Amino acid sequence: MALNLFAKTYLAYHQSTSLPDPPEFLICEADPARAEAFLDALKQKGGQELRSRANIVGSGKEHVDVESVYLDPQTGILAGIPDSAPALTPESTSLTFDGAEDSDGEGFASSAGEPATGKPHTLLIDGTTLDPTAAIRIAETIHEKTQGGAAMLDAPVSGGIVAAEAGQLTIMFGSPSLHASSLAIPFLQRMARKDGVIACGGNGAGVGVKVCNNLILAINQIGLAEGLALGKSLGIEPTLLHNVINTSSGQSWSSRVNTPLAEVPNSPGSRGFSGGFQSRLMLKDVGLALSAAHTCDLPTPLGWAAKSVYDEVCKEDDGAWASKDFSVVLEWLKRKQEQGVERGWKDGKSE
Repeated sequence: MALNLFAKTYLAYHQSTSLPDPPEFLICEADPARAEAFLDALKQKGGQELRSRANIVGSGKEHVDVESVYLDPQTGILAGIPDSAPALTPESTSLTFDGAEDSDGEGFASSAGEPATGKPHTLLIDGTTLDPTAAIRIAETIHEKTQGGAAMLDAPVSGGIVAAEAGQLTIMFGSPSLHASSLAIPFLQRMARKDGVIACGGNGAGVGVKVCNNLILAINQIGLAEGLALGKSLGIEPTLLHNVINTSSGQSWSSRVNTPLAEVPNSPGSRGFSGGFQSRLMLKDVGLALSAAHTCDLPTPLGWAAKSVYDEVCKEDDGAWASKDFSVVLEWLKRKQEQGVERGWKDGKSE
């Protein structure tokens, strides 16, 4: 994501005659090795000049409280925004969003993120998947404290590592105003597929869509794992079952792109479940969805089942599986089958 964002922003600068200074990228990364790997990737993509425009300015904790990143009175981003920052637009403090028209991004500014007024501005785009109510609360505080001098958008992504590297993500965002959206969309589009930047509504709507999506994804992935494990138990050849599923009604993104079968090239299973979307992150996102559902008095029986499954997956091998791709749930099912968990349950019921 970051590589596509910066490289394409830098390219846009060279194609523009209205931007006075080349862009700079400031990196805050908890793992120094990952930060250096990013800089090396920049060098390979655009040479030493492009690499020199990105600087590591500090590193953070591996697990941070998102609210404190923005709102901490001493170290938060809000503390670094000048009190005299000019308002983006008079309406930018409003959290209402009338985005029915232009919801696909048409009609928004197509420049490289240049403010329509020509004035400096602060645009905060957060890609964290967090509680939608927290996203709203953070945005409201920033808009109020800066009196419109900064605009906050929540913009989580979907598509996985392959889409991120290819710049083909889906990005769903919540925004305080159409004007803030017009400033953000050119940047977001540099990481997304065509028509992949989707306006979802006001602040909190982007992460709301994301947690709904990931709740469905978790359930789908577990369902796929159960079907594949059953097929193996019945003696069905794995790739045959894989192909039939993907031409039948059981197909999903999980079956097409994220199959756990090691027999399928470039699948998570073929690389030992390294990389990808980690199981611990799926557990977190399902928890966020269940919290939101609880607030809405919505029963989510399969959601709770998915949470309990990923909670157990993340405990396997003293927690080592928590960092594996969430499709490793297939291996968890196989392990439980070998341990006789279902057989023991049946025997217990028969007594």
